[in-house]
Amino acid sequence: MKTTPVSTMGLINATRESRMNLQFKIAEAQKEANSGRYADVGLSIGYLAERTLSLRNEMDRLKTFKDTNSVAASRLELSQVQLNAMADAASKFVQTLQAARASPSNSGVAVTDAKAKLTSLTASLNTAVNGAYIFSGVNTDVRPMTDYPGSATQTNLALTFDAMGAPENITAADMKAFLDGAFNDMFMDDSNWSDLSDASDRNITSRITNNERIATATNSNEEPFRLLTSAYAMIADLPLNELSEAAYITVIDTAMALVGQAEGGLTAIRASLGTSQERIKSANDRMDVQIGLLNEHIVAIEGVDPYEAQVKVNTLLTQLETAYALTAKLQNLSLLKYI
Repeated sequence: MKTTPVSTMGLINATRESRMNLQFKIAEAQKEANSGRYADVGLSIGYLAERTLSLRNEMDRLKTFKDTNSVAASRLELSQVQLNAMADAASKFVQTLQAARASPSNSGVAVTDAKAKLTSLTASLNTAVNGAYIFSGVNTDVRPMTDYPGSATQTNLALTFDAMGAPENITAADMKAFLDGAFNDMFMDDSNWSDLSDASDRNITSRITNNERIATATNSNEEPFRLLTSAYAMIADLPLNELSEAAYITVIDTAMALVGQAEGGLTAIRASLGTSQERIKSANDRMDVQIGLLNEHIVAIEGVDPYEAQVKVNTLLTQLETAYALTAKLQNLSLLKYI
C-alpha cells in the first residue's frame, strides 16, 4: 500500500494553482460577457471559423463601398450646391437684362452685374475639396477655369470686335452675325474654349456596388457653363452705351436667350447628378441590409448568450473567493496550536 504525504504547504500550493486557473477563466469569461463572442473563437467553433472569416471579409468589403460612396455623395452634394447657386445667379441676371432692355440707361448696371456674375461663376467652377476640383472631370488636380479678365479669350474678343468698325455704325444684322458667328465660336468651339478651361471632358465615375458604376461629377466643359460665360462676357465687354438702339437690343436679347438656354442645361445636369445621388442612397440602403444579415450570421456562430456569460463570470468569482478563503484557513493551520 502506497501512502501520499500530506502537508499544509502542499495544500496551499494546490489552492494557489486553483486560483490561477480560476483567474484565467474569469478573464476569458469577462471578455466574452463584454464582447458578446467567444474569447477564443477558433478553439470554440473549430472549422466554422473559416466560415465567419469569409463573412467578415464580405462585410468589410461592403463597408469599404459605403466609405467610398460617402466621398462620392459629398462631391455630388457640393456640386448641387454650386449648380443651384449658378442657376439662381442666372435667373437674377435675366431680370437685370430685362430692366436694361426696357431702359438702356440701366446698361451700366447690367455691365457691373455681368462682371460680378462672371467672377462668381469662375469661382464656383473652381470649387475644390481637399485639393480636388469637383468640376475638372477626371483631372481633379487641375484648376478647371482660367479667370476671364486678362485671358486670351477676352483679348481675342476685343480684337475681333474692333475689326467691325465704330460701334455706333454696327447694324442689328451685323451684330447678330457677329454674335452667332465669331463670338459664339470663342466659347462653343473646343479649341477656343480651351483658352478658358483645362478640365477634362471625362467625368469621374464611381463604383458604388459590385455591379454598378455611375457618374458622380460634371465638368466645366459642359454647354451650360460655356453659355453662361459667353452671356456674361457679352454684356461685360461689349460697349453697350456706344451701340445703336437696334444693335443694343440685339445684344440684350441674345444674352437673355443664352442664359435661358443655360438654365435649361443646368436643370438637366442637376437632374442627372440627383439621379446619381438617389442611386448611391439606394445602394447604401441595400448594403446596410446585407451588412445586418452578415452580422446576424456571424453572431449566430461566434456569439455567446450575454446572460449566460455574466452568470459564468459570477460563478467563477464566487469560486475564486472560496479559494481565497480556503487558502487563508490553511495558512492558519499550525501544529503549535495543538501542542
